[in-house]
Order: sequence, then structure tokens, then C-alpha cells
Amino acid sequence: MTLALRRGALPALLLALGFAVLEALLASKAPFGSLFAFFVAPFASPWSLAALLNAAGPLLLAALGASLAFRAGIFNLGGEGQAALGLLAGALVLARAAQLPPPAAWLLAALAAFLLPALLALLSGLAERRLGASVLLTSFLLSQATLVIVDWALAGPLRDPSSNFLGMAALAPSLLLPRLLPGLPLTLGPVLALCLALFFAYILRGSRAGYELRLFGLSRRFARAQGLDPTLDLWPLALSGGLSGLAGLLLLLAGSGQAIQGLSGGLGWNGLSIALVAGTDPLLALPASLLFAFLDSGSRSASLLSDLSPETAALMKALILLLVTARFGRRGRA
Repeated sequence: MTLALRRGALPALLLALGFAVLEALLASKAPFGSLFAFFVAPFASPWSLAALLNAAGPLLLAALGASLAFRAGIFNLGGEGQAALGLLAGALVLARAAQLPPPAAWLLAALAAFLLPALLALLSGLAERRLGASVLLTSFLLSQATLVIVDWALAGPLRDPSSNFLGMAALAPSLLLPRLLPGLPLTLGPVLALCLALFFAYILRGSRAGYELRLFGLSRRFARAQGLDPTLDLWPLALSGGLSGLAGLLLLLAGSGQAIQGLSGGLGWNGLSIALVAGTDPLLALPASLLFAFLDSGSRSASLLSDLSPETAALMKALILLLVTARFGRRGRA
């Protein structure tokens, strides 16, 4: 599976862009200005371009988690709750480890943000193994329950009473990821996500574990007949949840540093979509993550800089995603 310009890819992109132009013509009194705000504004200044690159980091981690599960033939629909749990767990650790040097505090926060969501995802695998419950269903239900608990905690016992937001107090600036360029919102987040993508690309393509995982995902019965570990579906599921949790933490550390309700909203579903567009390939998840970050930035710019309503701008983004995901996802492993 290749992302860029395979047979049928270019027509899908052109069709998606055509629908976006048509919608702007119908919904805007100044369609060219609206199209400029959607397609050009995200690249019009160094600040907006840096923000777009920064936003791609958490998306890439969420996509890596979804891709690992897909490679094992598992549909992990719990990314939303796992990302929210990782964000909350990391924020709690950082709030209580503020006296530690930042690298030590980040390591502790990353462990918490990885392990708790990994255990949450693992519960779905164990429920399937012990009770016959579908991972597809249990991962989604556990995610929804986790979101309720996280929202309750942020709006209740953990809420900062001095803030207008429903969330915790902002972390100390020293605990946030350092910016790569002064005055621009680009942090180390995308670099860290890229390193993990390269690592998992090597694991999947160049290691025995990756070969066994691909074989298991294609046919569990055949893989077991070849003597492979029958629990081979558990560790990819746990890794999937852990990476979603790290995506939530990265969203916190690469942003404002304040854990608030809804901060990680959409991260899990976007990760699933990116994995489909990239054909579950960790390397191709990078350009796919940039595409999603661009569309998200473009829809916000269009709603702020033109007469398009936020709903119309979001619909324009959704149409493009629907057409691109449908075309690429149909050719992907998932």
C-alpha cells in the first residue's frame, strides 16, 4: 500500500478538492477568500506552519497505535478514552513531580500515560479471551466509560477553581516540551513521534516479531497452526492503548500544558482514520498525519478568516476526509 499517487489516488484527491470548491461557491459570498483561508492560510506564515507541524505529532502517535492493532487483525475502538486517560495520568504525575528535573518528570509521566491506557486496552483482549466478548465492542464501551470518569475528575475534584476552564491548573512552563525555534509553537513533539514511527516501521518490516504479527493478522488459524504464540493479539492491543495514551500526553506537553475537558477529543478517531489512509504503514502515517493536521488547521482558518460558519468549514473538512479515507482505506489492510 502506498499513500501517494497510486492508481486512483490522484482522482480521489481531485474529486475531494472539487467538492470543497463547490461547497465554498454555494456557502460563501466570497468563495475565493474562503478557499484561500482553507487551503493557503495554514502555510501563509511561519507561525501557522509550525503549529500545523506541531499538531501532527499526537496524530502520528495515535495512528501508530491504531496501525499496530490493525496489523494484528484487531479493531481497537478505544483510542478516545485511552488518549484521555493518558493525558490525565501524565498531568497528575507532572503536577506532583514539579520539583524533579524536567527529563525525569517527563519519563515518569510517559510511563503513567503509557501503562494505564495499555492496561485499559488489555482488558478488552482478556475479555475476549476469557468471556468471548468482542474487542471491537468492549474497547469502545470501556473508552466511553473512561471518558465519563476523566471528565468528572477534571470538572470535579481536580478542577482548578481559579480557572474558567473545566480542568486542572496549568503545568509550570519548565515542564512543557522545549520549542525548537524561538517565537514559534514547534516543539520536540513531532520529532519524538517520528522516531517512534521509524522504530515501529523497523519492527514491522525487519524483525521476526513483525513478520509473526503480520501473519497473525492475516489468519489467526494459520498462524496458530504454524506454532505461533496464541496470545499474539494481546501485546499489540496493549501497545495500541499505550501509544494512544502517549498521544494524549504529547498533546498536553506540546500545547498549553493545561489538562481540560475535551482536550484530546477526536484524537482516537483521527488516529483510526490516519491508519486507514496510510494502509497501517507507520512510515506512511507521517504524511497522512500532516494531511489531517492541515485539514484541521484549514477548517479553523476558514471559520475565522472568512464568512464560512464553523459547521460549514467542518463539513468541508469532513467531505475531503470521507473521500480520501474511502479511497485509500479500501486498499489498506484494515
